[in-house]
Amino acid sequence: MELLQLRYFKDAAELENFSMVAKKNMVPQPSISKTIGKLEDELGVLLFDRQGKRIVLNDNGKFFYEKVSTALNNIDSGIEHFKAPVHKDIKIYTQAGSRFVSLLTADFLYSTRDIFISSVNQLSLDNKNGYDFTFMQPQKDMNELKYEKLMDDPIVAVISTKNPLSSSSLLSIKDLRDEKFVAYYRSINLRDFTDDFCKNVGGFVPNVAFESHDYSSIRYMISKNKGIGLMPEKFFRLQPYPNIKIVPLKEQVFRTLVIAWDENTSLSKQAINFLQFTKNWFENI
Repeated sequence: MELLQLRYFKDAAELENFSMVAKKNMVPQPSISKTIGKLEDELGVLLFDRQGKRIVLNDNGKFFYEKVSTALNNIDSGIEHFKAPVHKDIKIYTQAGSRFVSLLTADFLYSTRDIFISSVNQLSLDNKNGYDFTFMQPQKDMNELKYEKLMDDPIVAVISTKNPLSSSSLLSIKDLRDEKFVAYYRSINLRDFTDDFCKNVGGFVPNVAFESHDYSSIRYMISKNKGIGLMPEKFFRLQPYPNIKIVPLKEQVFRTLVIAWDENTSLSKQAINFLQFTKNWFENI
């Protein structure tokens, strides 16, 4: 017994005419007659009384029609469930790479319908519950987390074109010992990273002349030669600024960004699509 037989039977019961059933389903009328006849043979009973061109359900047909109608309605409801648009939240929080993540999510939402992304910044790793993904730097304690590395972003010197050091093609961090610096507040983790770089590799504590939480203010002060910045190169190139030059450093150190998720959680289809989109996106920046 095939699903098509049941659909033809239901139509025949409601239309009471094989020709009309054939027209509705855009098939030859003999095909309908043959299919219904085969169904009756399989059941071992007649389902219709033939009255010329008209067909009418008999008692067997009425009983069978009730069962078939219920079954087909349930099947059609299930099909519609899977065909209907999926509205799925993807929850992320960002401990690092917030500027990249903002651009990434905008591109993802532009290319994908019916997905909602909720994003929170600067939460602790302990508060990861309830979120599908975390954008972060690798940590020593990443138990129960799976992760994919997205990029290694080298730290470079960001220097005003008015500063003689901007003419250099390569600098050592030690060359910056006597310079003034423009930096983020200490509450922002990039500041701790660059301070440690100066101390552990360059052997000095940076003389910070201006600090801010605002990236635009930092770039502006660097362009006015109020100090040198230490920035991840790809991060800075997202929004280059006039009168500022990027100079690579001999002592290469990188800001690594990963996307992490709970290893004990099965990712939804939408989350898997987001993960693949994210990996492809970072490969092309």
